Amino acid sequence: MSEQPPAAEAPVWHLYLLETAGGALYTGITTDVDRRLAEHAAGRGAKALRGRGPLTLRHREPVGSHGEALRLEAEIKRLSATRKRAWLAARQPVQDDQQRRGASMHPILDGIELVAFDLDGTLIDSVPDLALAVDAALADLGLPAAGEARVRDWVGNGSLVLMERALRFATSASEAPGTDRRGGPMPGVRSTAPNGLAMDGQHRTCERAPNGLAMDGQHRTCERSGTRERSRASVAPREGFTAPPRRSVAGKASLATAAEVDKPLLERAHAAFLTHYGRDPGAHTRLYPGVRECLDALRERGLPLALVTNKPYAFIAPLLEGLALAEHFALCLGGDSLPEKKPHPAPLLHVASHFGLAPRACLMVGDSRHDIAAGQAAGFRTLAVPYGYNHGEPVRESGPDGVVESLVELV
Repeated sequence: MSEQPPAAEAPVWHLYLLETAGGALYTGITTDVDRRLAEHAAGRGAKALRGRGPLTLRHREPVGSHGEALRLEAEIKRLSATRKRAWLAARQPVQDDQQRRGASMHPILDGIELVAFDLDGTLIDSVPDLALAVDAALADLGLPAAGEARVRDWVGNGSLVLMERALRFATSASEAPGTDRRGGPMPGVRSTAPNGLAMDGQHRTCERAPNGLAMDGQHRTCERSGTRERSRASVAPREGFTAPPRRSVAGKASLATAAEVDKPLLERAHAAFLTHYGRDPGAHTRLYPGVRECLDALRERGLPLALVTNKPYAFIAPLLEGLALAEHFALCLGGDSLPEKKPHPAPLLHVASHFGLAPRACLMVGDSRHDIAAGQAAGFRTLAVPYGYNHGEPVRESGPDGVVESLVELV
């Protein structure tokens, strides 16, 4: 019999198995295993256990929410007695290892069998190197530099979005939208007309053709106006997943501009950025305080670690090797490793599937709302750090399960 959830539901529910004096196995769930065992022993618990003592605790396991605990309880109860004992035999080494690792660790790690980390803004401060590469790419195009302070507000959605924001800033820094500092048209930049249609550098309104393409007055295709169909990841998100809106931050020039960036110009800028950044991506990048101690402790306790970042995969290995962290992660995913990236849950679901774990047994650690949204949509527990890159927004507003000022607090 399952205990009813209290009015103010505890954050973590546990599954437990008892053995009666006659050798029968009983399965139940509770928010406090010790309290529930005392109730059973005193005859105030399940009717099925009254007069069948002494009772022996054979297994206890933190699960998560009440709904998750109910589902796992139902799965175990459907097993035959023989299969229940086989399940217990398989779980016992895991339980013993969790108890060994769990001493003095943060409560959010209770029941966690894998930790996935974001990279930029969570483990490393990479903005100095990113800003140098952004400014070098802008200089290649004859555009003004953005500077480290602005780049710090743009990081977190991948390198292509980073350069899109940089181009929007650089072009809007001119005397008028769509013009360079000499007053002429800015190559590759098209302004927006009052009716919402695009205009090219000579201010010719682009008409919208029936096939969804925007065309100028001479019927030459300018760009596709419809949204680009995105590839579906091999792992489906949880039902009801919606990506967090792309919000601009008040007062941040990085995200507010009237100019539209032309796709060929963006491709040139992005290619230049990748070239400059790839020459030495870790020259000025540093670990945040407490990161090495946290990763070392988790590794020593045998907890598998994964890295899930929106940074291009090619840059991950050089950065980790330069920081002597390459051996800490059992799996690394970049923003181009799968068809989808954070805030989509597919990368995290891929991680859980790779290790054969239920999402509820995994923790996502990040610094931005995209990390938290991805973790929540995937069914992971989520932990945030407040010191990273979140476009000026407090990461607590994203509703993580926990927040730590330093990752060393985990261990």
